[in-house]
Amino acid sequence: MSRTKEDLVNYRIERAYKTLSEAQTLAASGHWNVVANRLYYARFYAVLALLARNDVDAYTHKGVKGMLGQHFIRSGMIDVMWGKLYQQLFDNRNKPDYEDFIEFDEEKVGMFLTDGSQFIDIITPLAKPQT
Repeated sequence: MSRTKEDLVNYRIERAYKTLSEAQTLAASGHWNVVANRLYYARFYAVLALLARNDVDAYTHKGVKGMLGQHFIRSGMIDVMWGKLYQQLFDNRNKPDYEDFIEFDEEKVGMFLTDGSQFIDIITPLAKPQT
């Protein structure tokens, strides 16, 4: 079965929302380091959908972040605020993975839960334009 770009974009958007749901479930259990990871990945998958829609290639997490900035934030399609948020989440994902004694809590990570769906909601129409 051959998959189209549309299939890929739809899959990535769906995955973004599912991953955000995972973060919300984990938050209810107080697993904040994992919540930080899931919150980053929810946005990462949404950005991957946007990049795929626009035929922009990136092969690393840093590359995805750079392409988001270069193609969508600098152009004004996406507000700078969302780029800064993405950077914070990128940093939060890396800290517990690569540094010792990092423990997130609701105060440090909980604020990112509320804007999680907003970010994906902004990306979705750019990645899946209405026909």
